[in-house]
Amino acid sequence: MKKTIILSGVLAATLFAGGYKIPEQSLSGMALSAANVANAHGADAAYYNPANMVFNENKNSFEILATYIHLNKIKFNNINGETYYSRKENFILPQLHFSSKEHNGWRYGLSITYPAGLSKRWDDVIPEAGAKEFTLKTMEINPVIARKITNNISLALGLRFVKSEGIANVLGMQDKGGTAVPLYSEYLNGDSFDKGWNIALSYVNDDRSLKMAATFRSRIYLSLSGDASGYYLNPQKGYIPFNTPGKVTVPLPATLNIAVAKKFGKSTLEFVFDKTYWSTYKKLDFDFADPTVNYLFGTPIDKHWKNANTYRIGLTHQCNDKLTAMVGYAYDETPVPDKTIDFSLPDSDKHIFSGGIKYKVDNKLTIGFSGLVTKQKTRSAKIVDRIKKSYTIGKFKDGGAVLFAAGIDYSF
Repeated sequence: MKKTIILSGVLAATLFAGGYKIPEQSLSGMALSAANVANAHGADAAYYNPANMVFNENKNSFEILATYIHLNKIKFNNINGETYYSRKENFILPQLHFSSKEHNGWRYGLSITYPAGLSKRWDDVIPEAGAKEFTLKTMEINPVIARKITNNISLALGLRFVKSEGIANVLGMQDKGGTAVPLYSEYLNGDSFDKGWNIALSYVNDDRSLKMAATFRSRIYLSLSGDASGYYLNPQKGYIPFNTPGKVTVPLPATLNIAVAKKFGKSTLEFVFDKTYWSTYKKLDFDFADPTVNYLFGTPIDKHWKNANTYRIGLTHQCNDKLTAMVGYAYDETPVPDKTIDFSLPDSDKHIFSGGIKYKVDNKLTIGFSGLVTKQKTRSAKIVDRIKKSYTIGKFKDGGAVLFAAGIDYSF
């Protein structure tokens, strides 16, 4: 397959956005706004907290689900009175989790998830100069193993294999006598396969009314290489096409979760502190073999992102022997500083609200549904066009996302 490098921050636009990171990877995870770490149980413990697999019933457990994601339009109000809208986006993602029964003191698990990505597209002249389309798909395969250290403490280790595919399409225009004339164009796609690791530690008291956990996912360097193609306008020679080898390395940052869950009768309340180490993302630096293309498009782009925290709370209530209800809330900080925000990543702090139910059909089968809504804060921005050396001032409004999931748990 021909590989084409992704220019101008497609990964920054999608993968490295608090708004487009997808921590909700299971029925319970979505229903609880990902406050599903210390109390994670069943098949999805393999993803959220594999150390908890040793406290599962001695059964093989599967969870299969599909997640529907709808990204709302984002509105940008220019101080000149113009308004730009991004497109709505819709996706369906299948996910799988497996947790094994005990084998000589060990438990084994596997998750297939989509931890980051999605898309952002604009059709107006000013935003499409930097983000006509940015789309990224990631798939992670995460095998894990776990074992008890004592009757109350367990440890788990895992490997992360991440496959990434992306598209970037940017179109720069300039005004000449009231007519928009193309200045440059890029249509790019690429892929990458990269590896990392994760670790989890759990504590459960004797009656399992108190659970505590810490999980850590390593940083992964996404390495993309291939060809970059497009054209640029030379005042003397006209439009110059290009197709040149290039490469870039971008860090997928490490994530730490610290969680505590307490059971009160039929209800369990969980708090999760989620820290993502975005500060490793300081520059976006592409390297192209063609010196002219490298001069025009290879200048390092400052990012200087900051570490970001997310605060999660989830409540699980056992309504009866068959029905379980869940609600969640999270406050998610953006890692993007004011000086580097752009149309490819119109991110801001956000509130997350969620809920869901599970119904136990019999001793083997459980079905469930969950949903989640995010609400982004309005954010002022001064956006620099690094090619035309100009800037746009305004406010990002609306945005956010709506997610739904449906699936089954099966154990034997």
